[in-house]
Amino acid sequence: MVRVNHILNWLDEHAPFRLAASWDRCGLQVGDPMSAVERVLVALDPSLETVREAEQRDCQCLVTHHPLFIKPLEDVRTDRVPGSVIVRALRGGISLIAVHTNLDVARSGTNDILAGMLALGSLQPLESDPALRHEELYSGLGRIGILPRPVPLYEFAGEVRRLSRGVRIRVVGEPSRPVQRVALCTGSGGSLLDSVIREGVDVYLTGDIKYHEAQRALEEGVALVDMGHFASERIAVGPVAEYLRSKASCEHFELEVLTASRETDPFWIL
Repeated sequence: MVRVNHILNWLDEHAPFRLAASWDRCGLQVGDPMSAVERVLVALDPSLETVREAEQRDCQCLVTHHPLFIKPLEDVRTDRVPGSVIVRALRGGISLIAVHTNLDVARSGTNDILAGMLALGSLQPLESDPALRHEELYSGLGRIGILPRPVPLYEFAGEVRRLSRGVRIRVVGEPSRPVQRVALCTGSGGSLLDSVIREGVDVYLTGDIKYHEAQRALEEGVALVDMGHFASERIAVGPVAEYLRSKASCEHFELEVLTASRETDPFWIL
């Protein structure tokens, strides 16, 4: 019988929780590590909607990239998030596990998944923590890589849009300029702009770019492609689910692993 602890251990083997940022809260956030699990739902966010989907699909565990909470809770009120999610999960017998910044910096994590989708070669981290470089599964934050051939910026942006299933993207830079050396960071990557500029890449792919960051990149001659926070990290849901299926099978456990089908980007465009 699979228990929540098995899933935690498998995730720790894939993206060790010790690699998470000091401010982050990863691992089991709600539930009992000894609870039995027959079905797991993998999603990006631990929202009321995904908890409801886990209930309706008879899942006993919800694995998400984003944590339900990062700061210590001051109360658990049922009339607002996160208290409402906690209570719903407990009543439904659903344990909540987060694999957040540990998955971002791990080998085969969110950034490597996106780099692989773009067929980038000669990968190296955009930023690396010297204290963690001895860790076998640590690959650093963000990636720098090389496209197989130079392409116009508009073509690169179009490929990003195709890979993200038609999501609307924002682009900074001359559409016809050739790009080949690419930096990327899933989620919100504006804080890494100094490293991007210092590395002298042609284009930076990330999400949640602010106006003044875009203006600075333009002045520094770096093109930007903003595919949004949701789209840039939702790509990890399928691979994480497939990894859990593989681990359960290898250890001869019966476990059904599903991917969330109802969560959507909170933004819509008029």
